[in-house]
Amino acid sequence: MKIVGNKVTDSKSAQDSPDQAQGRDSRDAQDAASGRELMLAFQAGDSAAFDGIVYRYQQPVQNFLRRYLRDRDRMEDLTQEVFIRVYKSRERYQPTAKLRTWLFTIATRLALNEIRSIRRKRRVFSEVADEPEADSPSPFRAAEDYREEAPAEQVQEKELGKIIDRLIEELPPNQKAAILLSQLQKLSYKEIAEVLDMSVMAVKSLLMRGREILRGRLKPYFDGKPVQFEAPVADTSED
Repeated sequence: MKIVGNKVTDSKSAQDSPDQAQGRDSRDAQDAASGRELMLAFQAGDSAAFDGIVYRYQQPVQNFLRRYLRDRDRMEDLTQEVFIRVYKSRERYQPTAKLRTWLFTIATRLALNEIRSIRRKRRVFSEVADEPEADSPSPFRAAEDYREEAPAEQVQEKELGKIIDRLIEELPPNQKAAILLSQLQKLSYKEIAEVLDMSVMAVKSLLMRGREILRGRLKPYFDGKPVQFEAPVADTSED
């Protein structure tokens, strides 16, 4: 997804040529095959294969959890928990499933449980929270979208990115997870459906509703008015 004018669009569907889509599908297939090979080797008793799994997937899992939780300490704890569960559950892994999808299923469920726990605590305790980091990257802007900009445009881009991050933070948990899995981790609709345990059509509907909410809440920004936030958001993450 990306911001075009005052619209929230799906950058994958808007920008990919047939050759680009084919290339991405080929890379995804290679990654899936390699992940399965590592997991099958680990199931067979190759401990070095588990090190390979951690080396390959630790950073993507950390990135997802950092953006979802915006808490560095909890991100690190839950990342460790993801791989502990992979280690303990290796016998239950089925080679028909992509290892990446399985990992993000575990990570998303842990993140959702964490958010529910935080919300329960917030009903009891009143928290004073900090603003998100000003230079926190927006999930609506892929790396290839970056370009040289004048200082004023860079400031505006950071401001918009911070606003979008805040608005994503306030989305319902499943919408938030779907958007981050789609944009940040580039998972397909099918993979997101497997992670969130819902149909592909339900995922598309979830993403569409999320974009509609963000578009509506961003309208004041493009009209030159302040964007209203529901509540302060704590961000203890560090880049």
